[in-house]
Amino acid sequence: MKNWKKTSLLTALVLGLLIVGIFYLFNLKVVSSSGDIEFSPGLEPKGTTIDSVDNTPRNIIIFVADGLGFTHLSLAMLTQQKENKTSVWQQFDVKSWHDTRSTFGPLTDSGASATAMATGTSTFFEVIGQDAEGNHLTNVFELANAQQYNTAIVTDSYIWDATPAAFVAHTGSRDNAREILTQIAASELDLLFGELEDLGEDEIPDLETTIEILKQRFQLLDATLTLPQQTEVLAPIAAIFEEDEIQDMTSTPNLLQLTDAALRYLSYRDSPFILLVECEEMDSASHRNDSKRVLKGIAALQETLSLVLDYAKTQGETLVVFTSDHETGGLAAVSDSNYPNLQLVWATKNHTASVVPLFAMGPGAETFLDVKRNSDIGQRLKILISTSKGLSE
Repeated sequence: MKNWKKTSLLTALVLGLLIVGIFYLFNLKVVSSSGDIEFSPGLEPKGTTIDSVDNTPRNIIIFVADGLGFTHLSLAMLTQQKENKTSVWQQFDVKSWHDTRSTFGPLTDSGASATAMATGTSTFFEVIGQDAEGNHLTNVFELANAQQYNTAIVTDSYIWDATPAAFVAHTGSRDNAREILTQIAASELDLLFGELEDLGEDEIPDLETTIEILKQRFQLLDATLTLPQQTEVLAPIAAIFEEDEIQDMTSTPNLLQLTDAALRYLSYRDSPFILLVECEEMDSASHRNDSKRVLKGIAALQETLSLVLDYAKTQGETLVVFTSDHETGGLAAVSDSNYPNLQLVWATKNHTASVVPLFAMGPGAETFLDVKRNSDIGQRLKILISTSKGLSE
């Protein structure tokens, strides 16, 4: 009897361990598989062809809101709308979205995404102006310069940051600040407004060296942004500010003021132009999950975008393309228990794989109706530059 009890006890113990083991393995499999989602690769856009463009632009303004996703856009529409006035977001002819993925996979960074938008070719993380194999890619600014366009960059970030760099430079890493600055100085860029950051650290030249490099190309303006007289020969100009000096509408200067000065300067030159305007505030704030800074950044973004759209409508021959390079923060706008009170909830302090907005207004806007990937944007910009009526004037 005692032997039977011992045998039964041993059998129960073994059976119990077996059940626990099976349960453990099952749970382990579930936990593991939840982090290993198999993403479909998606078709890489082939060379874009446009049979005809009914109304080609003379000028192109590319407005990139770094880190902005659809919830950021929702906040803009919820918090910035003025009574009895049409929302700036309703003024676009084309309202769509695009997939920001890189050759790495569903995620991207500003280097890869901006390179795709500037060149029409997808690439790897951190890369500037090159494909995933390290080959240099012609960007839209280089194509425009060859066609006698003026080219300009306005950013509230630092001037060698990934987004502006992708439209001018070619290097294997966005951290190669000295190389990017040297290429900017050797480029045909006509205007550069932005900040400096982390001077003297790692690959970043100190202030004196940075100024020496920039003076090889640009006439440096003071903080008042006093432009050369319209009757003067207009040399390429740059206005450089300290780290985080350009933030929201309370900043002096702010993105609105810089963009206004850039448009006046480009109008003085009286030639076709392509202008990149970057608002970095969404990305910087979202990496910190700083909701208050997001709202301030949205206000600066929307005021600047309103200026750009007003200019385009008044001028009549300017295409505006507004988009983002990726979403940052996994932002959600939700209600608390006291509905409809609104709360902002963050999922991460990193980039997400979310699709992002793509809007266009003006001549040539219809070419962005069927964009699927960020590289499609670059391909269409290249076609529009090559066919622009500004070239015949």
